[in-house]
Amino acid sequence: MRPYITILLLFLTLSGMAGSGSFYSYAVNERSRILLTGTTNVNSYECVSDSEIPRGNMMTDILPGSNAIYFNDAILGLEVSSFDCGNRLMNKDLHQALGGSKSPFIKINLLEARPVSSIQRPNSGKIRVEIAISINGTTKNTDLVVDYRSNDSFTYTISGTKALKMSDFGIDPPSPAMGLVRVRDQVVIHFDLLIETNLITQN
Repeated sequence: MRPYITILLLFLTLSGMAGSGSFYSYAVNERSRILLTGTTNVNSYECVSDSEIPRGNMMTDILPGSNAIYFNDAILGLEVSSFDCGNRLMNKDLHQALGGSKSPFIKINLLEARPVSSIQRPNSGKIRVEIAISINGTTKNTDLVVDYRSNDSFTYTISGTKALKMSDFGIDPPSPAMGLVRVRDQVVIHFDLLIETNLITQN
């Protein structure tokens, strides 16, 4: 995945942020990396996504007296068919379990972000973000803490991990090799994203 979490989605810091009602474009640089890891009754596995995330636009808003940033239309879509686990049968079973042709994208909607601590370093720190993540037609709200680094005024490196249970999204963990291998319920999303943004308009 080249989001999410997401998730991301996750790409504007609270330091150096423009004022309320700002309209941004964004892009996820091709050097970004997102993967899923998990375990089976036999061993562990790692699935890497080579999906390109389309450029997009989003609105940000900061309410008076609040240290939170609120987002509109900050949605990233990840193709479930882009994950490569290094095993053809595992790929097929995982793609089908994550939604297949009926729900071909994992969608991550960034809702809000706020600093973990009132004391933030000038160009780096931690942010708690709230997202709505949709997998296999089911949407769940969750939050996670991400590390960020500001490379310049509009380029950011975002990294973190998020553990999810497939059963929370109505997914029966796949069973490759005719059921001899059983994938365990929990998966972990790892992301290391280079996000490029551009301020279009500001109120």
